[in-house]
Amino acid sequence: MARYDRYGAVRKKRKRSLFAPISFLLVGVAIIFGMGVFFRVQKIEVVGSVSYTDEEVIEASGIDIGDNLFFINRFSASSRIFSKLPFVEEASIERSLPNKLIITVDESFALAYVNWQGQNWMMTGNCKLLGTGSGEDLRGLIHVLNVTPEDPKAGEIMQVQANESLKLSYLQSLLHAMQLADMTADVEDLDMGNPANPTFRYLDRFTVKMGPNDNTDYKLRMLLSAVAQMESDMTGTVDLAEGTAVHVSPD
Repeated sequence: MARYDRYGAVRKKRKRSLFAPISFLLVGVAIIFGMGVFFRVQKIEVVGSVSYTDEEVIEASGIDIGDNLFFINRFSASSRIFSKLPFVEEASIERSLPNKLIITVDESFALAYVNWQGQNWMMTGNCKLLGTGSGEDLRGLIHVLNVTPEDPKAGEIMQVQANESLKLSYLQSLLHAMQLADMTADVEDLDMGNPANPTFRYLDRFTVKMGPNDNTDYKLRMLLSAVAQMESDMTGTVDLAEGTAVHVSPD
């Protein structure tokens, strides 16, 4: 009968215990080496860009042909596209194995403009500045009054001095709500002079008083509903400050 070698079994167990992490490390090194050698970017596809060429989007991303597909920092590349190309609102990057990247962009569009030192700066609904414009560029855009940009730069969210921070916050909320309500084409001269009660012209027939910055979406829905029930030639002032009712003062 074979005898059980207790010490030999212990030695074998120790060898296995030492060999296991080394094997794991070697496998990991082999995988990383394989990823470094293979999966190189050979094609970059751009989807959704209208204002910029594919080459401009790719250059802004900082990604080059030959870069490793798995070592690319997609978040940083998307951020570079967003900051360098003002008309890009969002950018996402997907891998398509074995060697392709897909860059998808959603473009911004001008919703309003604000004057600064004789220049008209166009901006999106969240007050991202797109650049300066004049004449036809500004047609159909909402003219924002009594907000002063601080050192405006294309591709960045408009900055203001501390004493106008409430104006900027309300402006972003209001533009976004107007966009959701699909009423921006009928709005002009949005006056943020009083951040507790901004006003705007609507349909070139009404002066609308918004009141404090709360329930903005609901207030605008009330406005649309009320105007829909008025005579088409009616003009006046619509006061939404109360937040639960519409008060109309005909001219």
